[in-house]
This record gives sequence, structure tokens and C-alpha cells, in this order.
Amino acid sequence: MNTQGKGTNVARWLGIDWGGRRVGVALSDLEGRQAFGYCTIDVARQDPVKEIARICDDEYVQSIVMGLPLRSDNDQESDNAKLVREFADRLGVKTRLPVHFEDERFSSFAAEQDLKAAGWRPGKDSKSLVDKAAAKVLLQDFLDKRNAPPPPPALDGEE
Repeated sequence: MNTQGKGTNVARWLGIDWGGRRVGVALSDLEGRQAFGYCTIDVARQDPVKEIARICDDEYVQSIVMGLPLRSDNDQESDNAKLVREFADRLGVKTRLPVHFEDERFSSFAAEQDLKAAGWRPGKDSKSLVDKAAAKVLLQDFLDKRNAPPPPPALDGEE
């Protein structure tokens, strides 16, 4: 798989909001700073592993970020986390790309709030749009943490 942009040494990150019916997909810009909603894969119509592998190749993806469902009350993995990890394993084998995990708690809620702020009203394709937007939210969270400057060094005597 080609993991670099044409004639460049930069590549994109791909974010995934996994679901049993739909998989939301987001991509970063080539600098890995900004996330954008890309598509939603209908699991009943397309093999999500095969489709994501195609996207990774077409869009010069270097790494994948999967939303990991955690419980809101105790930071432990939810019941769906095992299914997400199994999907991530299959995806990693198919694409030969590293798969990272990002806490996806509240990503759908944040996505809905972002969409409503932009004037969106729930309708026919609402869930598909929210899944794509949730993938964008979790990928942006990951990129923000990755690109954050390191904390300043501690002064003598401070820890």
C-alpha cells in the first residue's frame, strides 16, 4: 500500500467510528493537524475492512485511529470494545498500518452539537451524518493530543 502523498513525505491519518450498522470515517489533512468527515460505510452494503483498505490506499493513509468505547462511569472498556478491537485487528492485518485507539465517549454527542451549531436538523440521513462527524471528532481529539506542545520543564524543587 502506498502510504505517502504523491511526491511528498507526508501522509494522512484516518479516523473510524465503528458501529454494527455503519462505520463513520474521517481523514486528516496532509500535515496531520485538521480532521474532516470523509464518508459513512453501510455495513450491510459494503465490507468495511475492504472499503477502508481501499480508502487508505487511495488517500495515502499512514495510520488509523479507532474510537474505543469506554464506560462513562469508570473508564473501563465497554462491552463493545472487544468487537472494536477485533475489527481493528482485521483492519491492521488487511492494511498493514498501525491502529491507534482514542476514547470515543461523547464523540457522537459532540458531533451532534457541532452539526446543530452549523444549522443541521435531524432528518432522513441523520445517523449516517452523525457517524461521519463522530469519526471527525475522535480523530481531531487524537491529532490535538499528538500535536500538543510538550509541557514546560519543571523548575528546581518542583515536581
